[in-house]
Amino acid sequence: MTTLATISDIQEYEPDILDFGIPDFEAELTKAQNDVFRDLRIQWWPTQMVGAYDVKYLAGSVEPSENLYTASQLTRATVYRTLGYHIFPKLSKFEVEPDIFERKMEFYRREYSEEFDRILRDGVEYDRDSSGTVTDAEKEPTHYLRLKR
Repeated sequence: MTTLATISDIQEYEPDILDFGIPDFEAELTKAQNDVFRDLRIQWWPTQMVGAYDVKYLAGSVEPSENLYTASQLTRATVYRTLGYHIFPKLSKFEVEPDIFERKMEFYRREYSEEFDRILRDGVEYDRDSSGTVTDAEKEPTHYLRLKR
């Protein structure tokens, strides 16, 4: 399985994240990575099946391979997802007044949404032919509200 982000990637955004009493965030990173892959399957993968007339594609039995994505393109989104949906909710007390962790949680959730949208608009780098390099044809942006034939 491809690793999209590590704790050192998280520390680039939150240098003191390990100082709050939780020594390891590997489980949270794995959950966030799975969330990013799921969002790609929901929002990007169906747009790639347009024009694919192979019976496998039409039946919906083909799933994207997680190893064919360019991991570096998805690192920032994975970090934002980890912080906003998995780490800061664990650290927050969820009292009447929002604490710093709740505010950071909301911030990173917005950042994740914006970053994921940017990835879709820029074009998801997916090595469809497993050649080891992503060509321009394999990095086609997702266009919304357009008829694609």
